[in-house]
Amino acid sequence: MGFDKRVVDIFYDGLTVERTDPQHLRNTHLAFPKDCPKVLLLGVPGAGKTTLGRQLIGTHPVLERFPSTSVNRTTTCETEIIVGTDGYAAVVTFLSEEEADFEVRQSVSAALLKAIESDLDSAVSKAFLDRSDMRFRLKYVLGDLGVATEESNPYASAEDIELTEQSEDSQLRVSLHEAKGMSERLVGFIQSIRTIAASSKARIQKRLGPLESLSQDERNAALDDIQELAENSDEYGALVSDILDELRCKFDSIPSEGFHRSTTGWPKLWSMTAPANNRTQFLTAVRAFTGIDKGHWGKLLTPLVNGIRVAGPFVPSCRTFDTRPRVVLIDTEGLGHKADATFDVPDYIIGRFAEVDVILMVDGATVDPMSRAAARALEVIGSAGQTSKLCLAFTHMDEVKGPNIRGWEAMKEYTFNSVRNVFDNQIAKSLTPHVARHMLSHLEKNTFYLGSLQRNAPAAAMPELEKLLLRLEAAAAPALTTALPRYNYDWLMPIIIEGVSEFRNRWKAYLNLPSPADVKPLPWQSVKAVARRYGEGYDDGYHIRPASNLLNALSVALSRFLENPREWEGNPSLEEKRAIVDRLKEDVTDQLTRFCAEQLRGRPRIKWLEAYALRGDGTTYDRKLKVEAIYERWVPVPRVDGDEYVLDFAESLRTLVVSAIDVAKQRAQAQLASAA
Repeated sequence: MGFDKRVVDIFYDGLTVERTDPQHLRNTHLAFPKDCPKVLLLGVPGAGKTTLGRQLIGTHPVLERFPSTSVNRTTTCETEIIVGTDGYAAVVTFLSEEEADFEVRQSVSAALLKAIESDLDSAVSKAFLDRSDMRFRLKYVLGDLGVATEESNPYASAEDIELTEQSEDSQLRVSLHEAKGMSERLVGFIQSIRTIAASSKARIQKRLGPLESLSQDERNAALDDIQELAENSDEYGALVSDILDELRCKFDSIPSEGFHRSTTGWPKLWSMTAPANNRTQFLTAVRAFTGIDKGHWGKLLTPLVNGIRVAGPFVPSCRTFDTRPRVVLIDTEGLGHKADATFDVPDYIIGRFAEVDVILMVDGATVDPMSRAAARALEVIGSAGQTSKLCLAFTHMDEVKGPNIRGWEAMKEYTFNSVRNVFDNQIAKSLTPHVARHMLSHLEKNTFYLGSLQRNAPAAAMPELEKLLLRLEAAAAPALTTALPRYNYDWLMPIIIEGVSEFRNRWKAYLNLPSPADVKPLPWQSVKAVARRYGEGYDDGYHIRPASNLLNALSVALSRFLENPREWEGNPSLEEKRAIVDRLKEDVTDQLTRFCAEQLRGRPRIKWLEAYALRGDGTTYDRKLKVEAIYERWVPVPRVDGDEYVLDFAESLRTLVVSAIDVAKQRAQAQLASAA
């Protein structure tokens, strides 16, 4: 006799890691409206893209505080806002139980390593509650050590204080009694971490001697051994289990009727609807999943969220209710990382380029506009054929001051000069001068200058905000393809070699192996962290991303090939040629995104696990060689005398480009037949 399906599901649940696409889950419960322009917001942390998003939906910066903003990295999951619906709706998706377990273990292990080096509980607590990548912040869910006291702000006006008091959420406000209980619980966690660290350290030092007496390589190996010993202990497993139980309890503070759960009871999704006249209640409920306010630490679920989609009758600060726009705003995690000097646009963001109608780059018009990450993003947008979708918004224009800058036009000219500098000195060289001129000409007509966005409905910014909104609403339709380029494929292989070599040389430098690339080596912990994530199949947004590095290098290189056809079928104008080549770049980049993920995440996964699993003396160097061997096998530099793996890799890339061009040809023929 067979078992009930529910019993079978519960028995097998957790034996295999189920990967649920959070976007698909949100689409199922709250789909994007058809024929509504989708706008992807990009920008470095602190550039002001989320603050601009507030102005575009008209939420009050103090009374409503949605979406959340801060001077540091705030947006760590996709926030999708559908503007122009009649009522309010929200869908929130969460990390799976396995992903939450992974993140908690990362936090505990970071605290363990800190406990080995420091006697300060505050240092261990910071490593545990607020990891250095500023992404998974347990302090939002578990609270903080000690009972926080409110400090007065000497620059706050009476109006600021009054508004802050009006904005308080009594439901989320942590009382002194609650804060004390959370702090006591955290003290227990920190003590457990210290006990595990001390026990593991003592056992390793008994065998190797004091850590201080070891060489750098020996010390690294010893830390590996300590971490492995700690992570395999019963006490470590019990601590992680206790923390996960604590996280589960935090969901109980939210009304249960909105949750959809897995067979083990872990929340997969939360949803809510509200009428148009219930805005305050709606945004208050949503804030539990998006908030960062210190007074709410311990009652927020923000770190456990991997995406939120909100719809409502939002009205931008420059519009009236009768003229509200219909757009979808997709806010992404800030580009770049404080420790990453050679930034690449993450592959999951590039994967969204083809889905949206506008790519809105946001950068701050400060003393040094156009950061390295923003410039790299412009380069990748151009190489991906997305120039026609590109808009640029400069924030903080109210801070552009100086004796040499007089008047609004001078302020704009001063700010835009940073864009010209990027195209003259970077993009003209990495892509082609023609692409640089085209992109610059496009941005001269699609750049917007905004200031004082942190204020509620700043009057000075209203005209420019209205211009920006009109541009976002007027998403251009794809041009009809009436011609096609013909390429000399003899030139394709040298281009592929160039792109692959750029990736390989950079990673040799990262691994501290001989390389012509001028890049600093990665810390040993970072190489180990990459191996673990790629080996265990987790993508938590870690800033070192080999698949993204390969995608960026290949897309820039292949862009140069696509920019130089041998001849054209038909007689297209310069504008038509530009549109056709950009569409080809988009097709190639779309296929390349999947190729790079499979080539570096999917196929060599067991080898990544082997690299991560190395322990003992000399494993820091051995792990580097293992990683380099992965690249030699799965991303080999094509050469004439290459083995079957080299030839297979080169032929796969060549086929990818050729097939994308063939698909474009078929699409053009279908369009022409349809138009006839």
